[in-house]
Amino acid sequence: MKARKIAIITTLLIMIFIITACSSGAATSTTSSSSTTLDGATLFQQRCSTCHAAPTTARGTAQQWTSVVQMMVARGAQLNAAEQKAVIDYLAANQGK
Repeated sequence: MKARKIAIITTLLIMIFIITACSSGAATSTTSSSSTTLDGATLFQQRCSTCHAAPTTARGTAQQWTSVVQMMVARGAQLNAAEQKAVIDYLAANQGK
């Protein structure tokens, strides 16, 4: 009888632990993704400048920067589609013709 009570209490504690762990992780990921804003300058600094500095003399249109960014993604730059657009917009505005 005593062993059965211990088994039930242990099972309940494990279930509470699992439910708590799962629910807290889901809330964290939802909050962080909804509060994220895409800033091309910050993205460039975090993802592109690890390999090279910002272009100082290069100029280009958004279409030309799109080709460059796509080439960098093909080489391993970690940017999703929305992040690519933010970086392209930043480069076109600040390094445009």
